Amino acid sequence: MAGEDLRLLKRGKVKDIYELDRDRLLFYYTDRVSAFDVVLPSTIPFKGEVLCRMSAFWFKNLDFPNHMLELIPPNKMVVKRLTMIPMEFVVRGYLYGSLYERVLRGEAEVPIEPVLAAKLPKPILDPTTKFEAKDRPVTREEVVGKGWLTDEEYDMLEDVCIKIYTAMARRADEAGFILADLKLEFG
Repeated sequence: MAGEDLRLLKRGKVKDIYELDRDRLLFYYTDRVSAFDVVLPSTIPFKGEVLCRMSAFWFKNLDFPNHMLELIPPNKMVVKRLTMIPMEFVVRGYLYGSLYERVLRGEAEVPIEPVLAAKLPKPILDPTTKFEAKDRPVTREEVVGKGWLTDEEYDMLEDVCIKIYTAMARRADEAGFILADLKLEFG
């Protein structure tokens, strides 16, 4: 349990969010496993701790403002409460996952031949909805049309997302890993 007398605001697929006060939240990273928007019945021991520490590492090491206030080992984080933009900013460096499937169905285009796991010439923003039963891709036009962002805000966040992905991919590459994609959220 994250905290005995805290009010649970949201039970996510792999993370629970509790209210500390009007300005702060407690993120409790669980060992739950999610794939394709479904929580699986099994757990992975220490997964919550690993995700929490990885998040803290990137928040501390990326040159970008974030909401983290304090890491509470092993798997909790105190963050600033924000009003979230109702989208997930997925940045893809490789043709994989749902983007690959959408390309094969003719629902999305990329500037390369559709070969599974091919490296893209440059990272691309592939945003999806947030707070819907199932995440779905959204276009820039839909985002601006629904008033989630202005054109200028979209441009700025797209640029920020690509810069964050590039910095993280470089660090991963130096350690011998490939960062295929990442998901960012803003508020």
